[in-house]
Amino acid sequence: MEPLIILSLFTFCVAIGSRSIHAKRIWHWFQQHQTSRSTIITTKSHNSSLPPPRSQPPTPEKQQPIHTLQPYVFPALAPKTASKSSMGLKRLDVANWLSIDRHYHSEHDIRTQLLATNHPNVIQVLPGSELACHEVLSLTVTFLTARYPQHFTITSPPSTSTSQPSPHQTHQFITNHLTKETFQIGPSCPNPLETAARLAMEDFNVLMKNEEGEYCLLASATLFPAGWKLRERVGMSMAVLHAPVPGWKDRLSGSVSRYFDHLKPSTAMERTNLFIQTSPDLFVDEPEVPRSSITPDELWVRRERQTFSRLEKSGAVLFTVRTFMRRCVDLKNDCEESGELEGGWIGGEGEVEALKQQVGSWEGHIKDYKGYGVWGEAYEGWCEGMEK
Repeated sequence: MEPLIILSLFTFCVAIGSRSIHAKRIWHWFQQHQTSRSTIITTKSHNSSLPPPRSQPPTPEKQQPIHTLQPYVFPALAPKTASKSSMGLKRLDVANWLSIDRHYHSEHDIRTQLLATNHPNVIQVLPGSELACHEVLSLTVTFLTARYPQHFTITSPPSTSTSQPSPHQTHQFITNHLTKETFQIGPSCPNPLETAARLAMEDFNVLMKNEEGEYCLLASATLFPAGWKLRERVGMSMAVLHAPVPGWKDRLSGSVSRYFDHLKPSTAMERTNLFIQTSPDLFVDEPEVPRSSITPDELWVRRERQTFSRLEKSGAVLFTVRTFMRRCVDLKNDCEESGELEGGWIGGEGEVEALKQQVGSWEGHIKDYKGYGVWGEAYEGWCEGMEK
C-alpha cells in the first residue's frame, strides 16, 4: 500500500433495492447498511480530477441487478502516469467496490497464514476506532452478500432462530461458501476489521482526526504492504505517513486535508498505483535492497487499486487497497479464463508499451521513491529485449 493521496471528491451514483422494490441511490445502501438484495448502476468513469456531482438518481431503466454483473476486470495499464493535479482519481466503480476474482483462493490462503503467524504486523486497531471498524465490517458484509450472493450468505445460529435473519440481530454470522468458513458479524463481533480482511481481497485502513485536527491511521488490516511496516506507522498522522512521498509537504499536504474534510458518505473515489519489485511476494514489509544478478524474469509489476469513502456513523475515512501482480515478461499475454472465478488483471496487447511509457515518464525523485535503484538495470535489460 502506498501512502494515499486525495485531491478531489465526487458523487457516485447507483441504485439499490430491497427484495421487492428498488431504492433510488446507493449511498442509502451504505448509510443504512441494508443487507437485502441490491441493484447497482454502473456509471462511465471520467478522468477529470473534479467531476461534477450528480444530484439526481439514475433512471430505473438503467438499473441492473448487482449479482448479475460480469466479474470485475482491472483496467489495463495506462500509457501515461496520472498528472500531479489529479493523481488519476476517478469516480468509484461502486458495483465493484470490493472484487472477487480468480486469485481469491490463493490470496485467501496467504492472508490466513499471515493472520496466524504474523498477526501484529498485519492487524492494528487503536482505541477510538472500534465503531469505525464495525462499520467497515457491516459495509463489507452488505456488499459481498449483495454482489456475490452465491458465495456469501448471512445466517443466524440454528439453535436460536429459524426465521429470516435480521441485519440488526446481536448474534449473526456470514458464511463464505468459497472457503467453507463462517464468521460472527454484527455488534458482538470481537474482531470486525480482521473479519472484513478474511472475507475480502482488499486491505482496509481507517483514518480519523486527532485532537490537533490531523487525520491519523487509527486502524488497519494491511496484509499486503508494499515496503513498510504497519506496527511502525499505525497512529501516525498523514504528514508523517506521507513524509517519503515526493512533493507531499510542499504541494499536497494542505489540499489533501481539506478534501478529507469535505468528503461525505455520499461520495467516493478510486485511483491506481504502480510499483515494480523483484519477487512475487504480496507481503513486503520493508523496502527492497539492491542485489546483484537480478534478471528480467524476476521483475513483477505490482499495481494497487485504492478507494476512498467516508463512514457515516464514526466520521472516519475508509481507505481500501487491492493489490494485483503480473510478471513483466507476461504482461503482453492475456490470462486464460478458467475455473469458478474469473476477472482480475487480464493483461494483453499494449501493456508492455504502456509500462515503458509510464516508467519512462517518472522524474528522478519518483524513480528513487519507487526503488529504481534496485530493479532499474534489470528493467532496462527487459526493455531492450522487448525491442529485439
